[in-house]
Amino acid sequence: MSISIIQGILNIPGAQEKIRAKGMEKPGFPENYTLIDVETTGLSPYRNRITEMGALKVRHGETIATFSELVKFPDSNKVPTFLTRLNGIDEKSIEEKGKPVDQAITEYRQFIGSDVIVGYNVNFDLNFVYDLTLKYNLPVLSNDYVDVLRLARSYYVNERHNRLIDCMQRMGIAQSQEHRGLDDCLDTKEVFDNLHEHFKQDHMLRAHESVKNVDLAHSWPEMVRQTQVFRSPFNHKNVVITGDLALDKTELATAIENLGGFVQEQVDEDTDFVLTGDGDFFRSDLAELNKAKMRKDQGQKIRTWSEKFFLNVLDDWARS
Repeated sequence: MSISIIQGILNIPGAQEKIRAKGMEKPGFPENYTLIDVETTGLSPYRNRITEMGALKVRHGETIATFSELVKFPDSNKVPTFLTRLNGIDEKSIEEKGKPVDQAITEYRQFIGSDVIVGYNVNFDLNFVYDLTLKYNLPVLSNDYVDVLRLARSYYVNERHNRLIDCMQRMGIAQSQEHRGLDDCLDTKEVFDNLHEHFKQDHMLRAHESVKNVDLAHSWPEMVRQTQVFRSPFNHKNVVITGDLALDKTELATAIENLGGFVQEQVDEDTDFVLTGDGDFFRSDLAELNKAKMRKDQGQKIRTWSEKFFLNVLDDWARS
């Protein structure tokens, strides 16, 4: 088994089924696509919910259809107060105007169809939509996609921040962002079109070169490691590996070290992560897992990740 990243996609022979089977990122400016944006209650598709879905259907560069729905879940539709202040979406508006989640995701998936997907930092949106399509047995969201954030970083190479609002302000599109699904789609298309108008060959080459292609299973020279750990979830983190994993633990340790992490034999006061097999979390015979639970109860900021969760975090880094 070997851990590698090929064209921005994590490649794990023997454990590929643990990772979302999303499409391939293809930097460019397609004429025909669907542009998506979702609003959510937080950053994690495992713990948080979609509150609003927005999309544009684009043909030959022109918008021919739009999609905009608040999304209502059967159990809870509470929204953190700071998000309501940001975009105006609250529990009452969802309960009164929202479409039931099973219907909303079915219509959203049909709207996207087989199109190339475009979006800003679009892997975030893809994770939420992918998981909902999986939950409701809809066609797998394996569409190839374009991330406008990567294009922006390739164009504004000397800028430290390249959020959607940063690009909007630089381009004179708007001074503020609505943080609503359809509004953000419309703003993203304006940024996308502006980049298309001004992109040169060197910008596109830089965008393609920034899509990751690396072997994680073999140690990197220090110079390579220093250039690759940008946004790595394990940079300067201490990690303990325990339990029954599908991955080769030696290769896994090398991958973590390549990404700036430190692999420990035992849990101690400096441990940040404990990685376990998918079926190990409730085992009582894993000493390091027991130590981690005890330290967490005592207030230490230590996180326990299953192998599947870890691999999807690693895949998100691969696609960043």
